[in-house]
Amino acid sequence: MDPTVVALMGLPGCGKSTLAGSLHRRLGLWEVNRDRIRRAMFPQCRFTAAEKEAANRAVWEAVMANCRLGRSSVVDGMSFARRSEVERAREIAVSCGFRFAAVLLDCPVAVAQARIAADPASACHPAGDRDAGLVEEVAARFEPPRADALRVDATADAQAVGEAVLALLAARRD
Repeated sequence: MDPTVVALMGLPGCGKSTLAGSLHRRLGLWEVNRDRIRRAMFPQCRFTAAEKEAANRAVWEAVMANCRLGRSSVVDGMSFARRSEVERAREIAVSCGFRFAAVLLDCPVAVAQARIAADPASACHPAGDRDAGLVEEVAARFEPPRADALRVDATADAQAVGEAVLALLAARRD
């Protein structure tokens, strides 16, 4: 795969972290996970705007560092609900001579909420604020992605979603 930065877009509970792990294992992409970064920076996180801003800056620095080292990245742990966040990731990738792919994991609110509620590991997820209310909040502010975003039906099982994303990324190379 050509040097690439992949931004995983979608609601909490849509499967971004599962997909990031798959892309890491299958394609060797380095995971840059804002939830893990925020937890490391703020062990007693209160999920304030200042904490989020600091974690976002750290994500951008990590992606830039990976690019400078010639490493492809997959960015996880943020919904990319705001177009400006996607554009920042795109700007970093392009400025470093990397390809960029925004991957939207399309998942209805009710499905994302049910996944979070049913997942016993949710309580251990690095984003300690995941619940039904957060899913609704993110959905309410989600801005439509650009037309070049790769869209995947995230209601399928994790393996099918992973295979679909791999196929879309491969097709984008051609």
